[in-house]
Order: sequence, then structure tokens, then C-alpha cells
Amino acid sequence: MLLTSQNGQPLNYTQGDVVTLELLATDDQGNPVDLTGVSLETQILGPNSVGPITFPNGQHTIADQSTNRGQFALALAAADTMATGDGAHKQILTESTLTGVITTYRGVNLLTVFVAVPIQ
Repeated sequence: MLLTSQNGQPLNYTQGDVVTLELLATDDQGNPVDLTGVSLETQILGPNSVGPITFPNGQHTIADQSTNRGQFALALAAADTMATGDGAHKQILTESTLTGVITTYRGVNLLTVFVAVPIQ
């Protein structure tokens, strides 16, 4: 199962930013999946030996599945974006759970996190 950004472009942010990652969960053929009624948990990992950092269901918002199948958002506070560490080629893993069945969606090399540079 695959995870991409909703607009098909790689995601990026700078440590300390407040961001919302707009994601799309699809099956192995690229078809958006129905997320109605699921709970979501997302991890951001690597590469630089950072992570995984786990974000619980409460930080996710699932779009209206009747019109936007597979779409959801992950809201990250400034402390969250600092905790993920910097680096390119980070993976995002999201698990959906519905009636005890867990499905994992993997976004490989989906995220780049830039180091916050203080104003001098």
C-alpha cells in the first residue's frame, strides 16, 4: 500500500514550522482507498538515525471519503517538526486500523526536513 502527497509532489518543511501534511493513501495499483471509520497513526523516520517519531490518531483529519477517497491530513506543531530531525529521503508510514485490521501505507523518500537557521 502506498502513501503520497495529495498533489503528487515531495513534501518539505523547516524544523520549527507549524505544518499540515496532506497525504493520500492508495492500494498497490494506485487507487485511493476508503478511510471511512479508520483510526490513523503515522510515523516519520530516518534517515539520519532519527525516529521513528509517532503521531497519534488525534493529529489526523480524514477528508470526506464520498468525494476525496484516501485523503487525510497530519497536523504537526513546531515541537513535532523539531523532533523529526533534519534530512532528505525521510519515510512516512501510516497505519490505518478498522475493526482490528491494520493496513500500512508507506511513503518512501516522501519528505525533506530543513534545518532551522537562526536569524543573525
